[in-house]
Amino acid sequence: MARNPNLKENCPRLTGKILWTPFALAGWMVVANCSTLPPTQVADNDLSSSYAVKSLSVKHTETKKFSRDPRSYYHYLLALKAESKSRFEDAASHYMEVVRHDPEMEDMREILSQLLLRSGQIDKLIEVSQESLERFPENPVINMILADVLAGREDYYGALKHYRKVTEIDPGGSRAYLLQGTVYDSLKQYDQAQEMYRQVTLAEPGNPLGHHFLGQSHIRAGNLEAAQVSLEKAVSLRPNFIQAREHFAWVLIKREKFKEAARELKLLVKLDPRNKKVRAYLDNLQKVSSEETPKKFAQIPDDLKNPIDIHLSIAGIFYEQAMYLKALDEFQLTLLRKDKKESRMLMSRIYEILGRPDKAIEEFEILRKMMPESVEIIRYTARLYSLNKQPHEAIRLVKIAVEIEPKNDSLYHSLSLAYMAVEKHDLAIENMRTAIQLNDKKDSYYFELGALLERLESYSDAIDNMQRAIELNPMHSNAHNFIGYMYALEGRYLDKALDHLKKALSIQPRNGFFLDSLGWIYFKKGDSEKALTEIKKAMVYVEPDPVLYDHLGDVHFSLKNYEEASGAWKTSLSLTKVKKDDLDNGEMPDAKTLASKISKVNRLLQESY
Repeated sequence: MARNPNLKENCPRLTGKILWTPFALAGWMVVANCSTLPPTQVADNDLSSSYAVKSLSVKHTETKKFSRDPRSYYHYLLALKAESKSRFEDAASHYMEVVRHDPEMEDMREILSQLLLRSGQIDKLIEVSQESLERFPENPVINMILADVLAGREDYYGALKHYRKVTEIDPGGSRAYLLQGTVYDSLKQYDQAQEMYRQVTLAEPGNPLGHHFLGQSHIRAGNLEAAQVSLEKAVSLRPNFIQAREHFAWVLIKREKFKEAARELKLLVKLDPRNKKVRAYLDNLQKVSSEETPKKFAQIPDDLKNPIDIHLSIAGIFYEQAMYLKALDEFQLTLLRKDKKESRMLMSRIYEILGRPDKAIEEFEILRKMMPESVEIIRYTARLYSLNKQPHEAIRLVKIAVEIEPKNDSLYHSLSLAYMAVEKHDLAIENMRTAIQLNDKKDSYYFELGALLERLESYSDAIDNMQRAIELNPMHSNAHNFIGYMYALEGRYLDKALDHLKKALSIQPRNGFFLDSLGWIYFKKGDSEKALTEIKKAMVYVEPDPVLYDHLGDVHFSLKNYEEASGAWKTSLSLTKVKKDDLDNGEMPDAKTLASKISKVNRLLQESY
């Protein structure tokens, strides 16, 4: 099969409109390198009668110094392993055992509270945190987490108690002041709220949230001049802070600074083109004279009458900074008062980044119940099932989307890719053809149809579709490579093949697969020296590939470099034995053929000795 480097990216997953911009996943934890039993065996390991535990019990009676219980350490290792796989619910379960066996381990109790929040076990979190604070009442982390949860459940006075404890322990921190401010706002105690926000700006002048919330507080108090100063500071610290910029524009309008307001609104339209409210503000502003403030802006906006969800704002900042675990904690807190679509969408994205498509699916299944007719939600859920190695469920969901929008070509394209993932090529071709009937202007459809046809050995039709892709997009480098390599495999139209590969490489000069194709064309043309040069270049840009080493062996053999040929073919043979996804590389050398080549060249080497 002609190799297509894009198949690895396209075929295993459903395509379509992506709801969020992908973020790179940074390494976030160093895990001890240890060998442990699987979590399923935990309940069967009772170490209470072991010599180590009995010895430890004696030690505890003799000294107050901390000594780790081996059962605690055992669960600690399992917890680390679970955390390394982002299995927060399992990690929390193991930390529960850690603190049960070693109840005085304060740092482990902090981690347990954090993991119970991260995994959404709120009732258990409250219970564990209250018990932990009986032992360690001055712990700021546990006090903060419990305060956040109590505030989310509208136990405001309980929350204030723990927030105040945090500020007593750490008066220089800003978060507890900020959250106290939002609690006072909820209680409509605006003077106290404003004082808390001032404390935030003093403790952390570079925190845009402190200035934003202080600005909101000034608006509610009717002090628009002070509100303008605070909000301007917030947007200067975080230019894409959309809500702060909206409120800043509103204040400018109320203060009849129309030019400045128009500038802010135009910038907002660029930042958030789909924001209807901002567009309405701008339209109304353009109709008003400089002598009157439009009635549209006479009343305080609804989102200023009540405080915004502070945790959603904090989560957004953490998410932008790729601090995904912290963002996940904040998103969990946003769900305590009201189920929020944006929180679940972004939580799903975080789970996907962390390698937990199963948890991402849970979030999107909730979203599907909230928006059962949303084709985009259905299609993205299908994509997640595909990532979770549940292709048949993905197919079922895309079919539901097709029933909702039967004229949507991109859905048939997604369905085709889903069938491709389960190697139902006839159905994949059928749906790709339907997509083309509905929209014959997408080069990607023809390219993928060509790849499918080539798999079924319909080479002429495959090339025809690749050529149509190039007609629509002359810069389609993968289509150029596909045609050139196909011609090289067949040993015909080699000059045309060369032209296609030169075009492909002019677009992607460092593509190792393209360089291999070029080398193979030269080999077929009888120029083994040029072929060797290009294939060696190719090996710089791709990971070890059995086809590439097979080609390298053939070229070396033609040049009578028998030792090099033998080594290349042996490498190719070893690589064919590595289990690989068929979609990663559709072409795979035949192991028997490679073994025959190796035997042949070894005989020649023996004869030369």
